[in-house]
Amino acid sequence: MILRTSKVKFLKVHSVGISSTLQIGDTEEQFLKSKVLAVQRYLSLFYGNEGSFKQDDFQLFRQPIPQLLPETGVCSAFFHEIPFIRVRAIKINGVSSSSVAQVGSTRRINADSRVKHIRKLPPARNSQ
Repeated sequence: MILRTSKVKFLKVHSVGISSTLQIGDTEEQFLKSKVLAVQRYLSLFYGNEGSFKQDDFQLFRQPIPQLLPETGVCSAFFHEIPFIRVRAIKINGVSSSSVAQVGSTRRINADSRVKHIRKLPPARNSQ
């Protein structure tokens, strides 16, 4: 991997969260993983066992992630006449859930995000 120098003049980021990365420069590997189980209720009722959910109880969290096929021997060569990556300005509102905002190169990225959102709404009224 050819390393280059990343020069960023201005960077404004509001939020980076949930297994995410803000990377200035080159990196060899990034492994990002996020599993989220969210329960939203119409009424603010707390039963006291909210933290006892087991992610393995949901098929979404047990399923294997499909993997990309291995590289098929593509041969390439690059010559960077100017070994700098120059960026004038970046404004990012948010990077979240196993995401990468990067100025530079990465040889390998493995990112996995799984979200199970349960909404408990009131029963529908009978409109007769």
